[in-house]
Amino acid sequence: MREVDILIKDAEWILTLDKERRIIRSGSMAIVGDRIEEVGSHRDLAGKYRGKKVIRGRNKLVLPGFVEGHCHNTQHLGRGAGDDVDIQRWLFERIYPLEAMMTSDEARLAALHCQLEMIKTGTTCFIDPGSYYPEETARSAEVSGMRGIVCRTSFDQPVSAIGKLPSTCFTETPEEALQRAEETVKQWHGAWNDRIRASFSIRVIQNYSDSMCVKVKELADTYGVLVQSHIAGAPFSARDIERLERLGIIDHNWLMIHMGWVSPGELRLLKEKDVKVAHCPGASLHGGFGSISHGLFPEMVEMGITICLGSDAAPAGNYVDMVRNMYLASCCFKDARLDARIMPPEVAVEMATVNGARAALWEDKIGSLETGKKADIAIFDIDRPEWRPVLNPVANLVYSANGSSADTVIVDGKILMEGRRVLTLNEEEILAESQKAAESLAERAGLEKVVRSSWPILGVEL
Repeated sequence: MREVDILIKDAEWILTLDKERRIIRSGSMAIVGDRIEEVGSHRDLAGKYRGKKVIRGRNKLVLPGFVEGHCHNTQHLGRGAGDDVDIQRWLFERIYPLEAMMTSDEARLAALHCQLEMIKTGTTCFIDPGSYYPEETARSAEVSGMRGIVCRTSFDQPVSAIGKLPSTCFTETPEEALQRAEETVKQWHGAWNDRIRASFSIRVIQNYSDSMCVKVKELADTYGVLVQSHIAGAPFSARDIERLERLGIIDHNWLMIHMGWVSPGELRLLKEKDVKVAHCPGASLHGGFGSISHGLFPEMVEMGITICLGSDAAPAGNYVDMVRNMYLASCCFKDARLDARIMPPEVAVEMATVNGARAALWEDKIGSLETGKKADIAIFDIDRPEWRPVLNPVANLVYSANGSSADTVIVDGKILMEGRRVLTLNEEEILAESQKAAESLAERAGLEKVVRSSWPILGVEL
């Protein structure tokens, strides 16, 4: 009998998300170092392995850790600051003022808090679309143990048709912006046993000249990494893809975010170029982006376009929970199209796992439970009222559960959470510090009164 580092023993269900999409009833998994050694039935593995650490899988569902396809780590202190405004006011009156006042210590705390919330809901990997503090995001992941992609925001047009960026914190030449973005990729891509990677970002395309867009794409190609951008997320950006096509820079290493205002004719181009898409249903519903009412995501699924799921940010969708995202992605279009058969739960789980891995250009290492792949695993407690009875574990995960039933999370073969207790972070300390820091940040940004409820507040002023 061979000794392995971790043995997940006799799980009630294992969703492998392998090429055959096998579901194993009464399954076990052996982990050696940062890799999956074998996954199969408990009967077949019981006599082969003994574990230094044994995780008993009774009443548990095991599946690949979720890949959060779009998440602004450093915006996490802004939860509640972006409520009930349209996207332009959200950006220029709420989010940019917060970012302009943010310190590096606050950015680090925001990232730690964000990653805490992701771990608590079963996410093992995130794709961050860019901020001015990529190092703080990366170093927070060093502590939390998560896998992730970081990048630095850059732009060359502070004034555009949709608004003017604050001068504080946003002032740099295009050359400086590109240099700092490139330095981020050089420093962080492949860090910590390839647990951290980096990308380039065209954060809001309206703030980029044509030449800047081309230069960013050239850099992404040079380093073999993603280029991310918020594309076609609102009516004013409905021509974004047309512009990028004219520049000749649409390619397989694009991750295009939101994409609710894509024309039917553009779908063929997305498929032909193997563009990846991040769908953020919660952010769209909260911000009124139109991704559900106007989006063509069911058509993208039918065409085989890679769609992953994202929470966006604490002041956008207001939560970071991939289980909630799966529910919305599956159910909202059933109602919008008056067809309960479209976007079945299996599609939603693929979006949150294998598609997320493919969108991150990481599908060779993560996204499914297979021999040789990284041991990035989420284990859910299904002996809970909202789970039982379990006739179809995929449907229950998407339609019945929420992220709070995540019990254990493993990344790179290291246990980050067990029995709902996060082992790598001080949850109580992070939450207390986040409350104080968020109040201070909102006050400095001039938002402390803007974000209050319209109902009268009695008692001591904060």
